Amino acid sequence: MVRECNACGRESSGLKRCSGCHKVWYCSVTCQKSDWVPHIFECKPRRPITTADHLALAVRNNLLPQDTQTCEDYGFARAFTAEKRSKLLGLYIGLMSSVFIGIPSKTIHDWRVKGVLVEEIKAAYYKIPAESRGEYFPWFLQNQHILDPSTTADQSNNEGDAMVLHAWRFTGGAETDSPADIKAQINSMSEDKQSCHLFYTFLLSKWHPAPFHDLWIPFGFCSCASEEEEMYLGGQYQVLITKCTFNEFYDAFCSARILDLFHKNGIDVNVRYLADVLQNHNMHKSVWDLKQFVLQTHEQNPEGRMVNSVACDYGFMNCKKGAEIQALKKVYRTFFERYDADPLMLHDAAIRGNIFGYMGSLMKLNRKYERLMKNPYPLPVLD
Repeated sequence: MVRECNACGRESSGLKRCSGCHKVWYCSVTCQKSDWVPHIFECKPRRPITTADHLALAVRNNLLPQDTQTCEDYGFARAFTAEKRSKLLGLYIGLMSSVFIGIPSKTIHDWRVKGVLVEEIKAAYYKIPAESRGEYFPWFLQNQHILDPSTTADQSNNEGDAMVLHAWRFTGGAETDSPADIKAQINSMSEDKQSCHLFYTFLLSKWHPAPFHDLWIPFGFCSCASEEEEMYLGGQYQVLITKCTFNEFYDAFCSARILDLFHKNGIDVNVRYLADVLQNHNMHKSVWDLKQFVLQTHEQNPEGRMVNSVACDYGFMNCKKGAEIQALKKVYRTFFERYDADPLMLHDAAIRGNIFGYMGSLMKLNRKYERLMKNPYPLPVLD
């Protein structure tokens, strides 16, 4: 039978099947190795997938990592500006790309686990001629704190203070206010106003809230279908704050008129479920809390905290042991990662007490989930 190589696209009847997943075919060992970086996420590898594998995929695609733990492990979470994150990615491209130094992801992972990532990166670059090291390695030598947590405290505090100061002045704060004055005035603000100011700090640093952050739901990022869509929404917010005053933004946030503010300033925002989330930031559907809970990694939520509505509405209260919680969490995460996921349909299924029926129409589920997905709904109608 004629098949297509999963790497180069060549068609042949003599291709060899992947021994891990038995689903894809290759015309040579070279093609199989070249395709391993993306294929590992679809295959059944003989070792656990690590954050270094996510980093390798980012390098392969020339895109910033989307996995939040990868960003934490490899410094992107401590690179506070878009420029620094771009340069850090450039450093890793030079380090890991097969056309440059070519260090494999397993080796990168081992370096990080052993606590020698910084030193090994320097050693790898020093092995090649100075004229071949590019512009990112010299930058890295001046910014090693991004990868070495033991040296980040003062630097991070300084950069964090600079970000807050930038946001303070951008929102109309006095140039003469000291860091202590700024902190005191921010702390005296209402909770909603503090949230808006912190959000400005994110936006002015070319960043946006991640699923583990409290601002992820109130400003609608939970409605995005992917990290790319979150970046798009963050970009639209960055445009908006240059066209309105901070008080206008704050008033719109408090009165659930953020979308009106976008439209008033001629900014189109095409995010399917954004209007549902922004209609009331103090009272949103529990499905958005569910999405936030299941997308968080163990490192981001080691105690497994969840709001009561998630436990009640989506069946976690039925779990008798940690393994069941993790299994149920994985099923919901798989749902949210689907291109055709409709969170509002899932919410409606929960209200009707038919989560298992709805989820089962989209994916194959073990019968055990019928018990786990039970909830108290639909509520009885009172006379």
